[in-house]
Amino acid sequence: MKIDMDLVVDIVLKLPAIFLAMTFHEYAHALVAYKQGDDTPVKMGRLTLAPLVHIDWIGLVMFTLLGFGWAKPVRVNPSNFKNRKRGDILVSIAGPIANLLVAAVASFVLIIVLVIFNGLDQDKLEIISRILNNTIFLNIVFMILNLLPIPPLDGYQVLKTLLFRNHISGFLKFEKYSTIVLVALIFFGVMDFIIAIPAFTIYSFLVNTSKSIVSIFL
Repeated sequence: MKIDMDLVVDIVLKLPAIFLAMTFHEYAHALVAYKQGDDTPVKMGRLTLAPLVHIDWIGLVMFTLLGFGWAKPVRVNPSNFKNRKRGDILVSIAGPIANLLVAAVASFVLIIVLVIFNGLDQDKLEIISRILNNTIFLNIVFMILNLLPIPPLDGYQVLKTLLFRNHISGFLKFEKYSTIVLVALIFFGVMDFIIAIPAFTIYSFLVNTSKSIVSIFL
């Protein structure tokens, strides 16, 4: 069986971005939960930036090959939060915000590298650029994916925290069929449409903003 080396290289250059996306996402959940008064993430060893602690290997493979995957969820005990409702929301949005911050930092680094090291060996520059581009784009994808209001994603947890008391039966019914809904969205390509358009829009905004800011100083 012939190995597609282009595919192998593409996967290898995606892995740093995926590890960063998953690690910072889950670390942010753990950190904010701890700041809100819950030490469960600390007891579970999740308040760390060590990637292997946060990686779910099946989710890693799925994200690498299909663009949709998951990390190992951080367990929290909302009853320990100083303010349960606020704590639930802050912990839920912490992961996506962390992904956006990683994407923003990577976009600045990308532009700085392209400006300062444009005389670097082109093969090396291409590898660095692809890794940084993957870091920007895949962190944006991971952010958007987790903001979708579908269990067990972060966006659903925010929605549930805000509206559950007044719509208990509706939430319970939705949770019952949520896996089917998620699989159907992926299978019929709807997820690509939902994520791709905003992802490319945010990517362009971050890179163009970085270019504008870097051009002022360099």
